Amino acid sequence: MDVKEVDWADYYARIQSVCPWSYKAFMNDKILVWKSPHKTMKTISGTFDSTDYEAFVYVFNNATPKELDKRVTEMNAYRPNSEFLWSHPKADSGDGNSTDVPVIIQQDKKVLNDLREKLFGEHNDD
Repeated sequence: MDVKEVDWADYYARIQSVCPWSYKAFMNDKILVWKSPHKTMKTISGTFDSTDYEAFVYVFNNATPKELDKRVTEMNAYRPNSEFLWSHPKADSGDGNSTDVPVIIQQDKKVLNDLREKLFGEHNDD
């Protein structure tokens, strides 16, 4: 299994134009990165609401975008109070905002929608 070390502070600094709260959250230890969540993600994700973290980031080295998308769909159905998103270095749209490794990101759905509304002036209830 290929394991790439990621400079997460650099990543969050780089994406501030599209996710302005993430750098501050990471620097304040409010984002927890899980490096090997493969078999325990459902269990780990259940602890999210009882923490002070703003996001859990699950690293899935060697996962394809299709595999991440499938798992995100499953997790969004399994944990409706959370929103799960994925990012993959090979799925970058050319803006440089994709993560350096394949990941799934878990955030509180209501909080994320409130942040989007403040940032974009609309409510996203997908």
